[in-house]
Amino acid sequence: PRNRSQTLCICSGYKASSGLRVNEVSEEILSEAKAAVAAGSDGILTDGRFALLKRSVSCDLAGFTLDSIKQLPAPREVFDVPLTVEIMIHRESDELFFRSFTDLNKIDGVRALHTQMSTMEFLEMHFENRKDTKLSPFPFTEANIPEYGERNVANRDRFLGAMAAIEVPSPDPSSKRVFYRFNKIPTGVQYREVEGMAEKLKEGLGLHYFASTVNYQKDGLAQVGLAVSETLEELHSAEGRSKCLTMPPGAPPPIDAPPHIASMFDSVFYNNYGRHNPRISSTVTDFCWDWTGCDARFSPICVACSIQGKLFFQVSAAAPAWERVAHHFSGLGDPVEASIRDFLSEDEVKA
Repeated sequence: PRNRSQTLCICSGYKASSGLRVNEVSEEILSEAKAAVAAGSDGILTDGRFALLKRSVSCDLAGFTLDSIKQLPAPREVFDVPLTVEIMIHRESDELFFRSFTDLNKIDGVRALHTQMSTMEFLEMHFENRKDTKLSPFPFTEANIPEYGERNVANRDRFLGAMAAIEVPSPDPSSKRVFYRFNKIPTGVQYREVEGMAEKLKEGLGLHYFASTVNYQKDGLAQVGLAVSETLEELHSAEGRSKCLTMPPGAPPPIDAPPHIASMFDSVFYNNYGRHNPRISSTVTDFCWDWTGCDARFSPICVACSIQGKLFFQVSAAAPAWERVAHHFSGLGDPVEASIRDFLSEDEVKA
């Protein structure tokens, strides 16, 4: 059975191009799209590992937003395959949303996001009767993580040794974790600037490290390693990522597991989703990352992603911590407060 605390939800939104008739997407077209996306997935989305669904949402047009579709019950397929991708449409809207649920034991979130964009590429090609059906390759296929050597083993041993000394407090039902995402960042703000804001968050909370995901795609696997560094600058080069790599590529532990919480006690968990430029005419409007089961005891989380040159940034932290550092993010525009949701509770999953 799927572990709810090892399930990541990725959402993105797009204003459809004039040629993309989203309401005409049939089961046959979905089947063709699924086959094309799987064929270009480097063996990761093989049969039995990927579901592609379309869902028509009935609500007031003004209520058709990324945050509203994110709250819908998960489809039953999340228990059957590692990656489920839903296309969310509204009969009166030219905007569409994608929602993915990925089992982090098998497939990482960056691959889930790329799968959404590959599906968009296929749909545009189909409705525009284009024959160039070759989809954009995964942008980070080159080995991002070199061999895991003695230096990395030493990093791991220090990391686990420090973790062993941490006593994780019991869950406090009264404690609250907040989740803010910035989806209307002013055009002039650069990727490195939000990294600087994350550095200020770390300093403001008295933390010493960044624990950052490093993408790894090889031999049908799509997973991440964990690099621990004092600055994000150290991770800008392959050499730096090699030096800081601490935990080897593999499935992350459940986000609410006490050892996972302990391991992050002195860190900001930083997820760099990188820059994505899909070959589509539709325009990206929104993006969201949500790891099911995250509670107030887990370290602060930052997520950065650029799609079509549009920058998105998220911060999740215990409410008192956020209050101490919120002023550092004033240059990113007004944030959207999003809920952290248990998508996979038994009474929530659609039969």
